[in-house]
Amino acid sequence: MDHRQLGFLVALARERHFGRAATACNVTQPTLSARLKQLEEELGCALIIRGHRFEGLTPEGEHVLSHARRILASLDELNAELDPSSPPSGLLRLGLIPSALDAVSSWVVPLREHYPALTLRLMERATLPLMQSLMEGDIDVAVGYLDVPAAEPFVARRLHTERYALLAREDCFTLPERPAWADIGNFPLCLLTPDMQHRHRIDLHARREGVTLSPVLETESMAALERLVGQGAGVGIVEQHGPEVLRHSGLVHRLLPATGEDPPVGLLWRAGAPPSRRLQALLEWLREPGEAPM
Repeated sequence: MDHRQLGFLVALARERHFGRAATACNVTQPTLSARLKQLEEELGCALIIRGHRFEGLTPEGEHVLSHARRILASLDELNAELDPSSPPSGLLRLGLIPSALDAVSSWVVPLREHYPALTLRLMERATLPLMQSLMEGDIDVAVGYLDVPAAEPFVARRLHTERYALLAREDCFTLPERPAWADIGNFPLCLLTPDMQHRHRIDLHARREGVTLSPVLETESMAALERLVGQGAGVGIVEQHGPEVLRHSGLVHRLLPATGEDPPVGLLWRAGAPPSRRLQALLEWLREPGEAPM
């Protein structure tokens, strides 16, 4: 077994296609297939469900995949730390709840400008899968809710408090200047799916206000929700937007009243070891003015 075989398995799981995985790894498809078959023989179990095309991984394959990702991440980090005088480089895997997409997007480009050798991989996930991915080492850091039980095992740093706003295309819907929660039942709503914490909290507060929500559209992606709102599909309930984001978009947002239980959102990472150089770079970049060094 060598690290290239593990890299082939990770690429196949990501691309879900032998040809695309081979291209991503800069090898021929027969070479990739042969090396993966060799890995299966060395481990003594089938890792891949094969048919006329790639059909997924076996349970054993999923288990090996989780280890492979951690091993490759550790190897990548080792290479980065062998030259401590060099700027942070390599891949930083960041998972985020969908409602944090705009907040994260606001600092990704400045971060990359400051650390041009750093590569970021962003993955939107619901809260429980996000915490599971962080626990298993599939991501390096998460941006998620800090007040959920699943966040308790991790080191946390607060970034902001989530506030809710109505979002609509201004030539399709007229939003009140100062909407109340009671107003949200008057619009065709575009919301995240019920398994998302963001949606769960909105539903809970709406019930407390005596409002019944009947969404016309649900999606797992905040980017998809905002795009569909921009096409006039309905009115979204999103995390608070800055007006600079909407100035040229044809969209308007109206901040809803605070619920009194607006959730804290922040960075989460695994305890028990010093942060990697890549994670440390992110933590340094996002440090509040006057905050003590880590």
